[in-house]
Amino acid sequence: MRGNSLLKRIKNPELAVARRSYSDHEIRNSILEHLQTMCGTRLGSMLTCPDFGVMDPSDLVHGFPDANTLLARTIRHSIETYEPRLQNVRVRFVPDESPDLVLRFEVSAQVLREDGKVPVSFETSLNAARELKVR
Repeated sequence: MRGNSLLKRIKNPELAVARRSYSDHEIRNSILEHLQTMCGTRLGSMLTCPDFGVMDPSDLVHGFPDANTLLARTIRHSIETYEPRLQNVRVRFVPDESPDLVLRFEVSAQVLREDGKVPVSFETSLNAARELKVR
């Protein structure tokens, strides 16, 4: 399993040193970085992978009253398709009573390691500026 992307290893050869294992923290950070890229990319914006990314939040207007379910399904599909390190992916809408205009989702999954499966979770939020962020 690689902790750094191919482009990072090409740009910084010292990162390309062969390692047998990565810490859970390194793997989680690598996955987080990839999910941030994925969620910051709109469907159809990559010519070579038109289904990479998530739907434009503006398109949610047409999906009411199931907009939360539709966005959660889109996020899950993208993760299952383009992040093979994650298994048993679940994306759940998290109701929020706060006055800020933010939709929150919890992404939970498992990372397959040599010594078993490690649970991971991320918070995804969509703000009023239509920015989809992953933490």
